This record gives sequence, C-alpha cells and structure tokens, in this order.
Amino acid sequence: MPKLKIRAVEAVPMPLPLDKPIGSALGTYTHVDFAVVTVHTEGGPSGTGFSMGLGGAATSAIVPYIENELAPLAIGQDALAPEALWQRLWGPNKARMRGGLGVWALSALDIACWDIVGKAAGLPLHRLLGGFRDDVPVYASGGWHTLSDAELVAEAEDFASRGFSAYKFKIGTDRDEERTALLRQELGEDFTLFADANQKFNVREAIEVSCMLAEYGVAWFEEPVLADSIDDLAEVAEKSMVPVGAGENHYMRWGFRELCERRAVDYLQPDVCRCGGVTEFMKVAHLADAFNISLSSHLVHEVSISLVGATPRGYMVEFMELIPAGSLTREFVAKDGMMRVPDASGHGVEFTPEAIKKFSSS
Repeated sequence: MPKLKIRAVEAVPMPLPLDKPIGSALGTYTHVDFAVVTVHTEGGPSGTGFSMGLGGAATSAIVPYIENELAPLAIGQDALAPEALWQRLWGPNKARMRGGLGVWALSALDIACWDIVGKAAGLPLHRLLGGFRDDVPVYASGGWHTLSDAELVAEAEDFASRGFSAYKFKIGTDRDEERTALLRQELGEDFTLFADANQKFNVREAIEVSCMLAEYGVAWFEEPVLADSIDDLAEVAEKSMVPVGAGENHYMRWGFRELCERRAVDYLQPDVCRCGGVTEFMKVAHLADAFNISLSSHLVHEVSISLVGATPRGYMVEFMELIPAGSLTREFVAKDGMMRVPDASGHGVEFTPEAIKKFSSS
C-alpha cells in the first residue's frame, strides 16, 4: 500500500467559552482549553486531533511543544502507520511523556493520524478498530457544585426528558448526602446515578462516603481518592460499598495495566485526549477485555463514541456538551440514552473554519 507522507502539522490554541462557570472539587472553570491539531499529508487527506482540559491554559505549553518538538519528528513520516509514528514521537521524549501535558500533545497528533487512516481507507474509525456495535449507551454528565439544588434537579430532569437514563453529578462538599438524596427523590429509583469526587477524599473518608452513596443506589463512585496513589485506590475499591471508577488522570497502557492488576477499579475511564490517543486507548480497551473490566470514557464523546463502540467491553460514553453549538461540521446527537457512531470516514469530528477563526487565540 502506498505511503501518505506528512507534510505539515498545525496546532492552534482554541479556548472555548462556557455558557456559565462550572465547578467541581478541583476548581471552577469558565472555559474549555482546546488545542486543535491538523496533520496534512502530501496528496492525501488531512486529519484532525485534539487536546483539551477544563479551565487553565495548558495549550500555551502544548502548542509550542507540538510545533517545536513533535512536528519535526512527524514531518516526512507515513500517516498511515500511526503505531510507528507514536513510537517515533514517544521514543526520544520519554522523560517528558511520563504523563501530563507531553502525553496530551502526543494524543492530539495520534488522534489526527487515525483520522487520516480512516479517511484514506474510506471507513469510519470504529470500523477500522473492530466495529463491535453502531449504537453506544451514553450517560449525561454535569451536577456541578456551582448549581443550586433547584438548578441541579432541573439539569437532571432536562437530561431525563431527552431520553437519558443515567446522570453523573459531582460530590465533595458538606452537602453531598442532601444533593444525592434530592436527586434520588426527584428522579426515582429506576434512574441511574453516578457520583464523581474528583480525588477529593482520603481512604477513610471515601469508604464512609461509599456507604452513604450505597444507601441511595448510586451505581459508581468515580475518582474517590488521589489518582496517583494506586494503593489508596485499590484499598477503596476493595472496601467500597459502591463500584469504583477511575482513569481520566492515568496515562498509557502501563498506568492502566497497574489499575487492572491491582483490581483498583471496576470501571476504566480513559480520556483519549490524555491517555496517549487512539493508539493507547485501544490498548486500554484490550486490557479491559483481558481483565473483564467495564470500559467507559472521559469527556470528548465526539471521538470517544467511536472507540467505546469498537470494543466488547465498552459500557457507556460520558456525554457533556462542552463545545459551543454550531462549532462542528456535524452534530453528535444522543437519543433515548444512545448515540450512533459517525458513519463518516475517520472519526468524523471537525471544527468549522468559522469556529476556528472565532475561538482561536493564536
């Protein structure tokens, strides 16, 4: 098969404003910090990739890192060999890719290259990766600390009216039980609730909170303790009265292998924009399959839907509307708690030129 040489790599910081501030145990945010990466090939399609985080200005470091260190390694390489390119980018950068922003940058380029592979093959990404199913369950995500009780219930009920049957809300305040009880009362016993602590508690506190969550039938307890302490997470997972989920702050196959081997989670939740891109996300999916652990995803449902839909361990995709309406060339619509994977070649996610011009900070 002929190669598709990479001729250029563009990286654009693109902070996207939120309609109103949102808050969790980690802080309060006014924008989503996107970096949009476009990989161009010689005589072939271009691919789009992303890094993103809530708040902050990580892209001010990620964009020059891509431009100055990763792009020179990528130019001239075959875009149709993302595994080889991943190794080429990671190899000399190991010291800067133990985790964090270096891996975010690598993830963005990797996502773009897999987009090119799909476009060149004329196939949707999830078909290339296994094509396990075309419709994937999604859960609504929100429940921010910045919401009043009335706003919290209104948000959850709005999602329920749109056909969602599962909703994730934030915990980590002195009103956790009141908010949990209120949601259960207003949404009924058959509605699935997930709770996200964003690493708020120590082991003792987390186990106590799990008992409270169990009383209200909460289905998972996300990031109960510091993500870096696998010992703590494993102890909570063993003693918690509610299944434990984690993964959004873990990196590459090695970090997820430890979660699996230690039985530190019941749900793996990789973030494709952080964990190492599509290449690493699918290795995490294979770990989930090998260890019989359910696989969900963290944010970026627009891309994640194709990945979770490609594996038999795919459980649900997190659905959070963070990108301003009309900013993408196609809509990603959830209906009756399900979302259909894109049938476009590649991953199907592309910002409109108008959105890039409007929101780009470069």
